[in-house]
Amino acid sequence: MSALLERQREFATALTDSLYMIAEKVIGDAIPAEGRVQIYADHFRTSLLEALATTFPVTRALVGEAFFAQTARDFLIFEPPRSPILTQYGGGFPTFLAALPDLGGHNYLPDIAAFEWALNTAYHAEDATLLRPEDLPDAEVTAQLHLPLHPSAQRLSTPFPVSEIWQVHQPDAPAVDRIDMNGSGERLLIWRQHIDIRWRKLNPGEDLLLAELSAGAPLGKAALAASGQPGFDFPASFSWMLDGGIFARPADLPPQAE
Repeated sequence: MSALLERQREFATALTDSLYMIAEKVIGDAIPAEGRVQIYADHFRTSLLEALATTFPVTRALVGEAFFAQTARDFLIFEPPRSPILTQYGGGFPTFLAALPDLGGHNYLPDIAAFEWALNTAYHAEDATLLRPEDLPDAEVTAQLHLPLHPSAQRLSTPFPVSEIWQVHQPDAPAVDRIDMNGSGERLLIWRQHIDIRWRKLNPGEDLLLAELSAGAPLGKAALAASGQPGFDFPASFSWMLDGGIFARPADLPPQAE
């Protein structure tokens, strides 16, 4: 290992641990070495805490500023960033919340955070050429297609009404007297359509269809598996998925007509 790389790793570790050892290896200036390192560390931590607060605003609102700030600081120590891109930081936060011994009765909090992370991921995901209805060949060939989901598309299954909880915490949301926390959970699809972030509740058949496609099954096989779910209507579901931009265009289809 080069001396520079070793020093960089020491410095990165110190930012979430103790600054004293690394300060001994920093040259002082008008500001002493300890002060220079402390300024950098404070900026580093503040930037990450602000990034988490921006990505998880409803999670923050549900638990309050003090609890969120302390939990975020603990997460920063537990899982420092591995990328210089701030929007990519926080993917492990829902799992970190789920491992906390006491959420103060907010058992749904990790799933709210997972929903907010999915929204963030969808917003920043790469784009892809969409599959259009007119791109599809005849029914027999279409059934053999392996349809990739758009890079922004993510499925989330939760026993809690997380989308409803999230919606009532949006600006100008209508007042809601009560959310039934004991009702059925949600199967959600979160994706980006053009520049808009969307989500939709899936029925069990739709969720299974997308799971099968994500696992690499051809469309016909995926539809057959989903057909065993009560109330599943393949033509209706596949239609809104196509219109909504859920699928990326398979690479083996002929070029699109102008």
